[in-house]
Amino acid sequence: MNHKLLLTAVFGPYGIKNEYAEGIGMQMELLNNQITRQQGIHSPRQNYWTFALYMLAENISVATTVLDFPKWKDFTRELDNNEYTHVGINFIVPNVLKAKRMAEYIRKFHPNIKIILGGYGTTIPELDKIMPYDEKCVGEGVRWLQNYFGEKERLNTSIIHPVVQNPISQRIYGHLSIPRAAVLLPGLGCENGCEFCATSHMFNKTYVPLLANGKECYEACLKADKKMKASGFSIMDENFLKQPNTARDLLKFMDENMKNYAFEIFSSAETVMFLGIDFLVRLGVKMVWIGVESKKWAHKKVQNVDFKKLFKELQRKGITVNSSAILFLEHHDEKALQDDIDWVISLGADLTQFMNYTPLPKTTLYMRLKETSKLKSLEDVPYTKHTGAEELNWIHPHINDPKKHFKYLKDAFRKKYLHNGSGLLNMTITALLGLKTAREDFKYREENGLNWNPDTLQYEKTDNPHHDAYFKYRIRKIERVAMVSRPTLLTLYLLSPNKLIRRKTKYAIELARDVLGKPKAIDRLKSSILFLSAIIEGIKYSFWKILGRETIIYQPNNRKMEYNIESQTVNAIVKKQINEWVKLNKTYHWVQNQLKLIPSKEILLKKVSQISNTKSNNLSIAKMQDIWVQIFSNPNNLHKYWKSAGGKQILSNTG
Repeated sequence: MNHKLLLTAVFGPYGIKNEYAEGIGMQMELLNNQITRQQGIHSPRQNYWTFALYMLAENISVATTVLDFPKWKDFTRELDNNEYTHVGINFIVPNVLKAKRMAEYIRKFHPNIKIILGGYGTTIPELDKIMPYDEKCVGEGVRWLQNYFGEKERLNTSIIHPVVQNPISQRIYGHLSIPRAAVLLPGLGCENGCEFCATSHMFNKTYVPLLANGKECYEACLKADKKMKASGFSIMDENFLKQPNTARDLLKFMDENMKNYAFEIFSSAETVMFLGIDFLVRLGVKMVWIGVESKKWAHKKVQNVDFKKLFKELQRKGITVNSSAILFLEHHDEKALQDDIDWVISLGADLTQFMNYTPLPKTTLYMRLKETSKLKSLEDVPYTKHTGAEELNWIHPHINDPKKHFKYLKDAFRKKYLHNGSGLLNMTITALLGLKTAREDFKYREENGLNWNPDTLQYEKTDNPHHDAYFKYRIRKIERVAMVSRPTLLTLYLLSPNKLIRRKTKYAIELARDVLGKPKAIDRLKSSILFLSAIIEGIKYSFWKILGRETIIYQPNNRKMEYNIESQTVNAIVKKQINEWVKLNKTYHWVQNQLKLIPSKEILLKKVSQISNTKSNNLSIAKMQDIWVQIFSNPNNLHKYWKSAGGKQILSNTG
């Protein structure tokens, strides 16, 4: 049997409260949704493709279509206009009602299609009582899907890494740009096993590599570089540096080939300290996301870590720090909670994610609270609210007012912004400090004969010192990052939320002058344009506030991509071509009669040329010839596919 698979994300709109989903915490954005929240127009706006779908599509031989960020009409039209044998729906727990609506539509109107569920939503208990489905993929999806479709020969081959732009787009003060960046997916899961972590428990507290080593990581970067000139990569791996040999080899290949790629990574503090900050700088780490959780958190990943000192050194070396903290832990009464918020802010990270303690299915936390009957009923807090941004879905020992769950979280973001400034300001300062430090360190090492030792991951004195051409090249990358950030400073200064942040912005302006020199005319022009754009964005933001919304909601565009189309049968290709022809000529009988009148392929091609001159159409002669040859090769296909092509309706309309 020839299979045809549709892989789809849940339908939009996103971040808008309706009968299928919540609004707060459900934007298809990372920064504005849960990191730079409450920073108003100073919050960068980014959307990201559902990269897992592309990874799956690249690694199976089945004819596959990826439908990303569809509207409801996009989803139903795709199903109604094609003959899919399988549909895979990717969803998270709070989007379960969206997945349910999609699955029910398939069952009602396309009952022969097999429904496959994937993503974190598949961990929901008794999912079969919520929605119809045939299979659910839990865990690593590539090998699961290959096995499901019987592609045994691919199970032992290397995984093909897709080229997926990441982010799709970026808005700074309303100014839209398309970053030359991509996603890198080295592996899944995490061995740290924090009791609240859905990712760690999804893969049974183990690490599942998708790319076997540093060479494969480098080749994936090189592939994206060649295809879309990507130079920056978000490494979607819970603790990439926990695989030190992979990271070491990646740096080795970059060094040998003079590639100064930049990376945004997740890492635990102890891993950063083990490998050293100089290694991160040389590797090209631009941002590191570190979980601090709480000052009383007992996990080994945070034990004996001076976060404030670590963050300051990372920033001095030019690495943006994104810390993440948890609110409403079990020891949090209102005083302890506020103390923890103040402590997290005092660490001085450039960015901070605050999130409410949320037991998600399959985690140790979920099972523990379930056993002690502390989970709230789904009638009180349905899955759509399990976002970590609203009411707790469990009974807290001290704070059980849903309004306080929301208020403390929102106020934590606001307090971070008013005390430390916006993420944009902090990242700009870090970029400038990093450039200054890189230049000074490079000069010192050159003058004192220090070279990089890949075995010890340190700069050491050597008997045969040589010019460090790779790091010199790296400095150019760091400089570009700093220069791109500079135009934001005028807007940051003029629209500062208070005197404290205005003084901090003034320091950043002086630092930029010291590191980059006096601003040129083009820099001043960019700054002015960005400020005007910020004013317009501010007006739009005020309008959304009047509507009762916390922020402007930007919707990502729908995207459709097809894979392995050549593996479809000739009949399927004919069907698609006849669809085009039926739309062009409007009548079934006309097509049938033309077939009867054409005795040979040669006369057919001649006839097509005549048709192209007498019929008003937008198809090229070559395209029309191709369509007719396919029909002529097997006229019986015409009737077989007529109903799905819409011809039956046309026939009834024309009598």
